[in-house]
Amino acid sequence: MPEKSLTSSVLLDRFGIGVSGICAIHCLVVPVLISVLPLWSVSMTIHEWLHPLFILLLLPVVYFAAKRSHYDRKITTLLITGFLLLLAGWLLGHFWLGLIFESAATFTGSILLIAGHWFNYRHHRVCTNHRHNHHPVVTEEN
Repeated sequence: MPEKSLTSSVLLDRFGIGVSGICAIHCLVVPVLISVLPLWSVSMTIHEWLHPLFILLLLPVVYFAAKRSHYDRKITTLLITGFLLLLAGWLLGHFWLGLIFESAATFTGSILLIAGHWFNYRHHRVCTNHRHNHHPVVTEEN
C-alpha cells in the first residue's frame, strides 16, 4: 500500500471506525454495568442520552464518508445500512420492540459501520485516481 499523508477522509474514516467501535462496546457493556450499579436512575439517564449522542456524532461522519468514497455502492450501502440499523435499534427497539431488538440492531449496525469505514479507509489508501478529492494537495515550493 502506498503511503499517503493524512487527509480529512482518512481522519473521518478513523473517527467513524472509533465511534462505531465505542458504540458497539457500549451496547454490550452498558446492560451489564446497569445491573451492578447502585445508582440506577443516574445510569439510566446517562444511557438514554448516549444513543441520541451517537446518532448525532455518526450522521455527519457517515454522510461525508459516503460522499468521499464517491458513492462506491458497497461502501455507501454498508454505511447507510449500518446507520439505519442504529437508528432503528434506538427508536424502534427503545420505544416499541424492546431491549433484545435494540441490542441486536445497534450491534449489527455498529459492525456494518465499522466495515463500511474500513473499506472506505482502504479505498483511500490505495486509490490512484488523483481527481478524487481525498488525495493530499501537493504544493510546489520554490
